[in-house]
Amino acid sequence: MILAARALLVEPGAWYEGGGLELRGGKVVRVLRSRRAVVRARPARGTFLDLGECVLTPGLVNAHAHLELGALAGKVSARGGFAGWVGELVRRRAGLARGDFEAAVRAGARALVASGTTAVGDIDSTGACARVARELALGVLVYRELLDAWDPARTAGALRARPLACGALVRAGLAPHAPYTTSRALLAGARRLARARGLACTIHWAETEEEGAWLERGEGPLARILPDSPRARGLELLARAGLLGRRTSLVLGNHPAAGEPERLARAGVTLVHCPGTHAFFGRAPFPLERYRRAGVALALGTDSLASNAELDLRREMALLRASFPRLAPAEVFVQATRGGARALGAARELGRLRAGFRADVVAWRLAARAEKDALDELTSARPAVARVFVAGRERLRGD
Repeated sequence: MILAARALLVEPGAWYEGGGLELRGGKVVRVLRSRRAVVRARPARGTFLDLGECVLTPGLVNAHAHLELGALAGKVSARGGFAGWVGELVRRRAGLARGDFEAAVRAGARALVASGTTAVGDIDSTGACARVARELALGVLVYRELLDAWDPARTAGALRARPLACGALVRAGLAPHAPYTTSRALLAGARRLARARGLACTIHWAETEEEGAWLERGEGPLARILPDSPRARGLELLARAGLLGRRTSLVLGNHPAAGEPERLARAGVTLVHCPGTHAFFGRAPFPLERYRRAGVALALGTDSLASNAELDLRREMALLRASFPRLAPAEVFVQATRGGARALGAARELGRLRAGFRADVVAWRLAARAEKDALDELTSARPAVARVFVAGRERLRGD
């Protein structure tokens, strides 16, 4: 297949007027950098698709979602703060059936594709995503959630294997929930599983001041529901368990201590920010500049519809830019593409349009005529999606 369009944005810094792509076997075979190259590559047989005035880019990569929680969209409030939100979520989730979670995963996946996302890292606590992943229209890294609330009686069960039918677009990962909800034994077990099976890990970290108060001093509201505190920073617990490295992404990171961003950078960890959820809880400004100065790899996620209005990385990019007006549009777009790919352990497969990469391509209806303006429009104006291809197969055709 040859895809051609008005312009091709391989990645920031690589913009080709009249360019296109040669695709074969679900991958990019060749980047065609001019209209002349497109014409020369046009096959006598096969498909030639000229998308006219569209601009082609790599698909967006959502590094953190809870698709199953779409079943609670609009039903959980942040009025009682984070602790109140968790309590209400747990109560309402208990009243849902298996089919509710599966329907939410399917609907969430459709919303992602419709907004230009072609791959997602999804936290699966109910097994819903694992059951339906192969029928979804995008690439999915299914992170099996692990949690024992520091209760030894729950640790072995949390680590018990749950089969996942992997494939070209479905991979498995592990999600130890957070340092304050996963015991030392569970973290160590997660490390063993991850290393034995070559799995990526993702972990909620430093989301609230309350978790730090319990972890370090045994104080605060969590002390009423959790056992004795480990008297350690969450990041230190993860480090001792051997879970800091390039195959680990940490999510949220709202309250890093001094030196922790630098430690993440040295370890090669990716930090995932979810601007929509940050706004939902009305949190203090995200410490983005501390991570940027330290050289931490950054990515974007949507989190869930229980703490966000939409599953749309276009909105997350726009929110990020609104909060940090001096942030370059190119950097924001990288976080939503290459950054997400890195978080999912797929930096050599996703996030760019290069030979050998998976053919995840989005055709956008952009007014912009130059790269700088296109990046500005992509990251702030929520442009319309015309077509979406995942592994070279068309998954969405807009009006």
